[in-house]
Amino acid sequence: MASYKLSAILKGHTSDVRAVLHPAPFFALTASRDGSTKVWKQTSQSPPTYEADELTSGAQFKTCLAYLPPSKEYADGLVLTAGQDTLIEARQPSTTADQNADAMMVGHSNQVCSLDVSERGDFIVSGSWDNSAKVWGVGKWEVEVDLPDHTATVWAALAYDRDTIVTGCADKAIRVFTAAGKQLVSFDGRDVVRALAKVEGHPTGAQIASASNDGIIRLWTLDGNLRGELHGHESFIYSLATLPSGEIVSSGEDRSIRIWKETECVQVITLPAISVWSVDACSNGDIIAGSSDKIARIFTREEARHADAAVIAEFNEAVQSSALPKQQVGEVNTTDLPGPDFLTRKSGTKEGQTAIIKDTNGQPTVYQWSMSQQQWTKIGQLVDSAASGNKVMHKGQEYDYVFDVDIEDGKPPLKLPYNTLQDPYEAATKFLQDNELPISYLEETANFIIKNSEGAQIGAQPQTTGADAWGTENRYRPGAPQSSYKPPEPQETAARSTLPQKDYLSIVLGKPSAALGQITKLNGSSNSPLSQPELDALSQLASTLDKHNFQAKPSLQSSMVEPALTPLLKIIATWEPLKTRLAALDLFRFAAAATPDFPVPGDDSLTHLFTNSIFEDAALRENNKLAMIGYRCFANLMYGSETGRVVSQVYTENIIQHLAAGAHVITEKADVSFAVAHATLALNLAVLVTTEKTDQSEQQALKLMEILVMVLSAFPAVDHAGSVPLAQSTEPAYRTLIALGTILVRFKGNDDIKKAAKSMYQVDSVLAGLKEKKYNDEPRFKRATGEISRLLK
Repeated sequence: MASYKLSAILKGHTSDVRAVLHPAPFFALTASRDGSTKVWKQTSQSPPTYEADELTSGAQFKTCLAYLPPSKEYADGLVLTAGQDTLIEARQPSTTADQNADAMMVGHSNQVCSLDVSERGDFIVSGSWDNSAKVWGVGKWEVEVDLPDHTATVWAALAYDRDTIVTGCADKAIRVFTAAGKQLVSFDGRDVVRALAKVEGHPTGAQIASASNDGIIRLWTLDGNLRGELHGHESFIYSLATLPSGEIVSSGEDRSIRIWKETECVQVITLPAISVWSVDACSNGDIIAGSSDKIARIFTREEARHADAAVIAEFNEAVQSSALPKQQVGEVNTTDLPGPDFLTRKSGTKEGQTAIIKDTNGQPTVYQWSMSQQQWTKIGQLVDSAASGNKVMHKGQEYDYVFDVDIEDGKPPLKLPYNTLQDPYEAATKFLQDNELPISYLEETANFIIKNSEGAQIGAQPQTTGADAWGTENRYRPGAPQSSYKPPEPQETAARSTLPQKDYLSIVLGKPSAALGQITKLNGSSNSPLSQPELDALSQLASTLDKHNFQAKPSLQSSMVEPALTPLLKIIATWEPLKTRLAALDLFRFAAAATPDFPVPGDDSLTHLFTNSIFEDAALRENNKLAMIGYRCFANLMYGSETGRVVSQVYTENIIQHLAAGAHVITEKADVSFAVAHATLALNLAVLVTTEKTDQSEQQALKLMEILVMVLSAFPAVDHAGSVPLAQSTEPAYRTLIALGTILVRFKGNDDIKKAAKSMYQVDSVLAGLKEKKYNDEPRFKRATGEISRLLK
């Protein structure tokens, strides 16, 4: 089947195009953040050209569109628009902005963010920031039904058929209702659900597709049976549509439109924008997309509808000249990049695969593989981030970054100052509190800082996967550093208890192939060198882990890890000096996080891992990075697999000893990365000893509690402007606090634990100390310390 190529460019809006529709080949609809809605009518067919009439205009921006097909009363149909002003307007496409709407629907109390129309055109369904979904009668233009039980923003509303409605919500639930409002089923969508689409005749048996903040498209039956997952997007997915062929089209925060046939991505279209907010499919198979560069574009597979060669060349040039900040594509060693000959020597293995080369001009450049064309296409050039060693002054202080944050159109941007040694969550919290902004922006603002500053790499807020209570699985990528940034619409989350922590956390920052490179480099001079087959096994594992999606659940086959386990453990047990073991530990911890059925050797080989001398006092003082990677190994073993947790349980006493040995290093070295690794392991161990209880669990919990109290007492007072990293970052203290709280909650009825907490370890005094040191200025600390205090009463 032919690939999509540019058909037409629709320019005319002065801000982001947030919603698009292509109801028929001869016209299209766009709605923008600039408050306007435009009707685009085709004026010529080959190449296609369109002219726009302004249907609506206003000061408040539009976010969604729907179209009522022609009827006896409205021969041209009705265009439905909604957005920030909470109203839903219905207008005939032939009207203009200065005319009254044919109907106005009033009922939502906050921004409307989703609209759809039933197949018979007899009802409309809407979703809003006000945590509600409503069904409206066509002709009556009034609310007929409120769809119940939503606890957060309803990002997606789908009129599935004449009597079925499906909603997708920020509380991560997908709900199915009758049109009369009866809830038929509610199931876990696995992440914040941003978009829904009806699928028919899919080989998996799926009936709907959902898209989420985690960049995954999931295929479901209407009763909640998960039939498949589509991986490829690298950030939020904002929109889904279904082609007449049954293929799925998606768009999102990673600059791309993707076309999916069955379960495979068959084409990636990269745009010269950051956010591709909306996509829609026309009955003739064409696709329309609206994006953050103020433009809507139509793409087609039909050669007769291709744009002029000059227009296509201009579009391609815009994509190729895009500037991509290095932090958006992860760690890149620009000194070791291959040259242009790579593009002819190596073929890609899947649609949309990217490669970074040093181009003929000497600059690091990003290329993307096209399966249909069997060639690499340039999609942008890497540029340095904003922080280049030059400090920026803000209110008399120097900062690595001062971001512009647009809160409201037409008003001056607010300034968000940030230093790379700060915890991004701390900087975001302070910014929101100083400017009296909703705390619901916290995760998005913090993740904007992480992705647009080199501070993302220092470890103060490590990248994690799984159900992380600190929200790092949802990464927001609004664009290049120092550009104007508008916080996205708030995503309210369902109410949840802070304690106890139920899920294990992983730490997967870094690149497996970098660890392999160090092992290969050191092997020739080691006291116990690896054979070539052993090196080949490690090379195969590193290559597989480089491609592994650590944002999804562990899925690596144990057969991929097994051949590499013996050489890894050989290095960990025998190589001298101790520092030469670091790379093997690093590769081991990646494998542990990725493998749901981690292979455990039949002998005592793992004993060397858990009893390693890297945790001894002399080694800790000489090179605490070794112990830090060791902590990450243990944490990832608990996160990744049941077998890893069983093994960790056997060696719990050793792990507690290692945590005790490292406790003094936290404050002596003031190393945030070390402190986060220590706290993450302590938290995972607290989950392990309180959920997988044995005869030793109570004593183990007491020993662990002693360490946690000691560490919490030693953290310095919060000082974001100071020079001590641990005073700038509160994440290690928070994870340590949650570990303590998890033990107390899970042993709530145990008098010995409670007595020890109150009298022996004086937890009340520790909590008072945190408050005195200003930790409770942050809401998450205040909430957690409050829960612990109530437990001790």
